[in-house]
Amino acid sequence: MSSRKENFINDKRRISYLRSVYTRMYRGQSVLIEGAYGAGKTRFLELIKPKKLKTVWLESLDNKHEILASILQELNYEGVATHWHTSRNLKKICSLSGFFAVIDEANDLDRRVWPYFKRIIDAEVPVIFAGLPNVRTYLASEHPDILSRLKVLTLYPIVVEDFINEYKNISSEAIEQIYAATNGDMRKFEEICIECLDKAKELKYSLVDINLALTFLSDLPPNH
Repeated sequence: MSSRKENFINDKRRISYLRSVYTRMYRGQSVLIEGAYGAGKTRFLELIKPKKLKTVWLESLDNKHEILASILQELNYEGVATHWHTSRNLKKICSLSGFFAVIDEANDLDRRVWPYFKRIIDAEVPVIFAGLPNVRTYLASEHPDILSRLKVLTLYPIVVEDFINEYKNISSEAIEQIYAATNGDMRKFEEICIECLDKAKELKYSLVDINLALTFLSDLPPNH
């Protein structure tokens, strides 16, 4: 998949989104990037490399004390991850500039950390969240005030046509059937395409046709 990776930024939607993210960040505003599994959220986050702002990557599984302390530590300030230092750490973060925070897998965040992020967002420290669609659902229900402060960008998987161009040895009909059978789960989609190519090589077929693809799709769970 190396060529698709190289062409990733050539996708028009992602180019537009990247510009939007930079515009928001330089204004001190925050963004929520949502998408299903395999939509390319993490890869998109890795494209965000502004020259004027330092990137601070955060671990979504950390508790609020650890998250606040790690922001300060990444910026070369003292940050102690304890309850007693939480308020002081938050105030220090809100007084700083010249950086933005990135939270991948935002769906794993402890619910108690969101009010702290609200304070950080209101201090015009840009935060880029990425997660499953249930992040927006949760915020709409529990923290609509935070959601109103975020620009939501929805990432969709690279379209089927790109894979037709990528996999010259798989018929377009087979590609379309694999995509439909995997319900847009791009990791599963790639996995089956590669398995089909391996099987075709083993059988000395020059092309993965619809019949060969169907032998793999019949093994999928009915509700997949």
